Amino acid sequence: MMGSWLRVCVIRRSSRSCRCRRWSNFEVERAWLMTVANRKTVSGFLHVSWRTAGAVARRVAERVKASMSSPFDGLTAVGVDGTGYRKGHAYLTVVVDHERHRVIWAHDGVGGDVFDLFFKALTPEQRASIKVVAGDGARWIDSCVGRWCPNAERVLDGFHIVSWMTGALDKVRKRLWNQARRDGDENATKRMRGAKHAVLKNPGDLTDWQFATLDGIRNTDPKGQIYRAWQFKELLRTLLKHPVEQARGELNHWVFRASHSRIPEIVELAKKIRRRRPDILRTIQLGYSNARLEASDNRIKATIRMAHGFHHVTNLIALIMLRCGGPDIRLPQPRT
Repeated sequence: MMGSWLRVCVIRRSSRSCRCRRWSNFEVERAWLMTVANRKTVSGFLHVSWRTAGAVARRVAERVKASMSSPFDGLTAVGVDGTGYRKGHAYLTVVVDHERHRVIWAHDGVGGDVFDLFFKALTPEQRASIKVVAGDGARWIDSCVGRWCPNAERVLDGFHIVSWMTGALDKVRKRLWNQARRDGDENATKRMRGAKHAVLKNPGDLTDWQFATLDGIRNTDPKGQIYRAWQFKELLRTLLKHPVEQARGELNHWVFRASHSRIPEIVELAKKIRRRRPDILRTIQLGYSNARLEASDNRIKATIRMAHGFHHVTNLIALIMLRCGGPDIRLPQPRT
């Protein structure tokens, strides 16, 4: 009688462990498929509701993280940026390892308090190994780097420097467009129609029609403000690619000309460029940029669109780490 009872217990326990192992393999299979396919393919192939995918991603990400070495070891150059989710009403702070090309940390929110959490997760030795921190011109990045990594070089990536200029250029275009419409200048409004893409895109990417539009706005307003603003944008974009000694003189010349351009938006931008001139020159000298972070940001945005339906931001962050953090997820192998 006792032997029969023991056999029943052993059978139940073995069947329960088999079910746990099969469920674990299923979760790994689900997580791997989520890294290479969209949610419609994942749900249709595995016949599991997409709403449950977030919890699966979180559990697998936790197990993978526990089995891997710390992503904070050997850091030398990192990039930080914020990306929006939930239609831009909420933000994530993302940190990328420039050398290993992967996301190493992400957290809900943006600002100095959130970025402090990243440095608090590091040991003093790991913080001391960081030599370069790349990002946009946000002051909270400067303050956090100065507080936690005083010996690290703070660089501004060229993408954001040019975006400052394109933002100012677009403000000039909007002001002149609204002014021409108020004044009833039909010729000016006709020439400026479609000018947005012509002035904001790089010259090498312009179509023939956009080239004609750009040529037509030379004399749109009496002072040619929009065309001169476009020239300032191109000068700033090209000097970032020059050697640092050459770029230093060109940047000084650019700031002088922009300060005396009598275009309000460009004059205001010249003050910002003058204030961040040491960081810009350091960016050119070191050659670091946030191009890798921007590439990761595009993949993160695709992941956010894919993760529509997740109820918790922790599940979204787990999926981001699975797709962009470089974990070694392998499909379960059948046992012979």
